[in-house]
Formats: sequence, C-alpha cells, structure tokens
Amino acid sequence: MVRQERLAATDAGSESKRDEAVNRQLLAAAGFRDATAQVKRAERDLERTHVIAPYDGRVRSELVDPGQFVNRGETLANLYSVDVAEVRLPVHDEDLAFLPLTLDGALDPAARLDVVLRARFAGREHEWQGRIVRTEGEIDPGTRMVKMIAQVQRPYDQPDGTPPLTVGLFVDAEIHGREVEDAVVLPRFALQSEGRVHVIEPDDRLAVREVEVLRLLGEEAYVLGLRTGERVSLTRLPGAVDGLRVRTAGDGDAPAAAP
Repeated sequence: MVRQERLAATDAGSESKRDEAVNRQLLAAAGFRDATAQVKRAERDLERTHVIAPYDGRVRSELVDPGQFVNRGETLANLYSVDVAEVRLPVHDEDLAFLPLTLDGALDPAARLDVVLRARFAGREHEWQGRIVRTEGEIDPGTRMVKMIAQVQRPYDQPDGTPPLTVGLFVDAEIHGREVEDAVVLPRFALQSEGRVHVIEPDDRLAVREVEVLRLLGEEAYVLGLRTGERVSLTRLPGAVDGLRVRTAGDGDAPAAAP
C-alpha cells in the first residue's frame, strides 16, 4: 500500500491500482475482524457447552470419538438409568385372572403386585425385590403371552452385598397374585378327567366330584370344590361310578376298586 502511494505521488502508477490496493487492505482487515469474532464466539460456546445426562445412569455405548466434531442434535451415546430397572416378564393370558391387571395395562391402585426376581450369578443364587407396575397392553399372537413390566429400585445399589441387577441378566420371576379362599392343591394326576376327581366318602365309597380347576402348574392342580378333610383318590379308575366301594392305602393294600 505504501509503495502504491509512492508510485501515485511520483505519477509512476495509476490511481486505479492504488484504489485496488486500498480495497484489498480493507477487505483483509474486515476478514480478520470477522475471523477474530468467530474465534471468540466459538470459545464462548465451548465454555458454555456441557454434556449432561438427564438422569443418573451408565453408558451403554459411545457413538463419537475424542476430538471428533459433532453437530447440533447428533447422538453422542446410549445411556440407561440406574435409578430404576425395568424387566419385561411374559405371562400367559390365562394367568391374568389371578392378577389385578387389565389388557390396557391399568393396575388397580389399591393392589400391590410384588415380584421376586431370581438368577444364578457367579455360582450363587441371588434375589431382587420388585413390583409389577403395568403391562404392554397387547397379547403376542404367537405365544399368547402378555408382557408385564416389573420395576426394581436402585438396581446397582443393593443391600446386604447382593450383586447389582445388571442389564442383560436373565431372571426367573415369582409374582404374588391374588389369594383364593378354599383352594386345594392336588397332584395333577388326581384329576380323573377335566374338572372331575374321585372323593372317597367316610364309608369308603366313591363319589365323583365336579371341581373348578383354577390352574395347572407343573405337576400340581389348584382346584375349588373340595371340603377340608375330604379324601381324594390318587388312583385312576376309568369308568368308576358313584357308590363304588374301594379299599384305601390305610387298609394295607394299594388303593383299588373293591369287588
């Protein structure tokens, strides 16, 4: 610029070249000021930038690397909360009769559905206490199962040295359903046919009794319709009718139909 002014003073350069040099200097100065402002703005943004999780949790996966540039709205990581753990439990639709839940996931406000979760971890059996809070509101068409959601508070902060209920752990669940008055548990094979058992009367005669089968669980049958103290035949007697005289194990022989 100084050179252009000297050339102009000695009439050795044109006035237009001097003007061009002045314009270039002004543009460069403006560009410098703009770049300086951008640097300061970036420094302020960096000072005000904090990545804060919306809850106490753990990082499941990272989606960025140190030094990587990220854009607004870009996902940085996947987190999960450690305040509460949720476990999806498949329950057969028939078992919902014993639980105060409906298909829309509503839970009776007065009900408290406790659940015990069990798993074998590090060579030992462990338990965690939780509660059923809702269902997913639909039935799996393939399995006829309803997914119930159990919550365990503070899964990574368990008392008495219990290991944490870690994400991905497979568990068995025991749900405490409603109580049924006067229900009787029988060996499953005591059912002579669907909904029928053979009751042995005090005079050792057979009575065919209709019972309500509440549920079948493994080798056990939960039924209604029997009175306290009644004897039930555990021997299958096809074609047996009311009044048939029988011998019981207490007579010294295996239970069998008498002649």
